[in-house]
Amino acid sequence: MVRSHHERWDGSGYPDALAGEQIPIAARIFALVDAMDAMTTDRPYRRARPWEEATDEILAQAGKQFDPHIVATFAQREARMRRIAEELPETG
Repeated sequence: MVRSHHERWDGSGYPDALAGEQIPIAARIFALVDAMDAMTTDRPYRRARPWEEATDEILAQAGKQFDPHIVATFAQREARMRRIAEELPETG
């Protein structure tokens, strides 16, 4: 999973240029979660993006960066995931 989470659904990722279902399902899920976390968390070099903006980016990348089926599942459960994320303690 760790090796493959930078692969992209369209095959333009790395390190192996895997595409579609060649990418392990766990890596496809982790890629979306990792991207959402990266966009919605403050970094030393930039402020966090608003949840809605990050969600729009995830939806726009369906079939490109992310598995469209996983994006659809994310969209169906997005409100619940947002509530969970808001309840998590800040880490630093």
